[in-house]
Amino acid sequence: MKCFGCWLVLLVPGLLHAQQALETSAQQKFISGGTIRLHLEAGGYTVTPADSENIVVTCRAHTEEQLRRVKVEIRPTASIADVYVSETPHNNFQATIEVPRHSNLWARLSAGELDVEDLEGDKNVEVFAGRIQIDIPHPELYGHRDASVTTGSIESSAFDVSKGGLFRSFEQHGPGKYRLHAHVMAGEIDLHGSD
Repeated sequence: MKCFGCWLVLLVPGLLHAQQALETSAQQKFISGGTIRLHLEAGGYTVTPADSENIVVTCRAHTEEQLRRVKVEIRPTASIADVYVSETPHNNFQATIEVPRHSNLWARLSAGELDVEDLEGDKNVEVFAGRIQIDIPHPELYGHRDASVTTGSIESSAFDVSKGGLFRSFEQHGPGKYRLHAHVMAGEIDLHGSD
């Protein structure tokens, strides 16, 4: 059924396939090379690349009751998919979000940790309070790149930057085609290059 305008609303674990007692997942087909927008409530999230044309959200919590309350919505269109994770427990909630390896990523997280593994594409990531880690094994693929914290630290082995304190930021222009933006209100940013 081709209905890009349809909303896929999945309640965890009501309509989802439960893999284990404390883990459940939702899946939606989505094109490689599109834009994925993540709207995330508090928790620890890992965004990982996959060699498939699917978005897969796997949620983990410590109790069945916590897991039942979590709500996952995946709303795809032809070139953009909005992914919402809400009603998350206040402690020990973790989720892994698999996306096509070639994807542009836009993400907003209220509080917690967001770990973005080696995706090929633009990245626009903000966290209100917590930590952003982005793997950047090939810094030369990025053109405009900037990062800022209102209070906290920026550690970027990928772009040779290390700053800490209040209102810290950097902005650079490189040879690549991808754009990178990272911001944390309170916390830290780690733009991790290859070791």
